[in-house]
Amino acid sequence: MTIDPDSLTEMIRTSPETVSWIMVGVFSVWGGLVRYLMDSKGRKKKHQWMEAISQIIISGFTGFLGGLYSFEYGNSPLMALILAGICSTLGSTLLHWIWRRMLPDAENKL
Repeated sequence: MTIDPDSLTEMIRTSPETVSWIMVGVFSVWGGLVRYLMDSKGRKKKHQWMEAISQIIISGFTGFLGGLYSFEYGNSPLMALILAGICSTLGSTLLHWIWRRMLPDAENKL
């Protein structure tokens, strides 16, 4: 069973706004899980639950920021999901980049 992007976009567009945000949240959590698995595979380390949960929380926040940014600039719902997934996979790397971009002097004061 395949769903073409036009029908998915129409389904998201006609559904209530809360469904769109729930989907952004799901994509964000999924991105956090992907990031954790990518990081733990590279280290050949045993999985740790607290590390996974903290990565999912951070990625959920950055994915939410990506979805909010996308909706704010009028992108399609499908593009908002894509951006939420990408931002959540970047996780803390994206947060550090935003921090340095918005407050360049703060890093020197720490």
